[in-house]
Amino acid sequence: MKISASVKEGIILVKNEEVILVDDINTQNKTQQLQIPAEVRSFLEGILQDANMQSLDDAMRQEMISELFARLDSYMTSVIIDNLPPEHLEEFTKMNEEKKSREEIEAFLKEKVPNVQEILTKAFMDFREMYLTNVAVSRNAPESTPAGGGN
Repeated sequence: MKISASVKEGIILVKNEEVILVDDINTQNKTQQLQIPAEVRSFLEGILQDANMQSLDDAMRQEMISELFARLDSYMTSVIIDNLPPEHLEEFTKMNEEKKSREEIEAFLKEKVPNVQEILTKAFMDFREMYLTNVAVSRNAPESTPAGGGN
């Protein structure tokens, strides 16, 4: 299974124990079609399928995939920041702001977070579980009664 994670303005793909940064994935204007890597799109479509959201029309499906991608991007960035030793946060932020090469960022993450692949893989599974749990809770929530109604 191919898995990815986001870092500021890019995506980190974890393939066969190798971290690969795809530059500038999330820098496009929100009104434009997001270019979501195929592996990430497949992961997000699987989440929608597991949430029993197969009856969506193409426009709604694309909108949901884009929204999930934005949430995944934000979540994965927070996971990386949470797992990066504090003394390296400033350097990491600076590397992203300066749009360092993906090789430099990959090497930095591998050096500063020795188990980065495991962390990112777990984060993907955690994201999936959180989303599916939230969908289940939302579907099982009691409907609100109108004001003035009740027992």
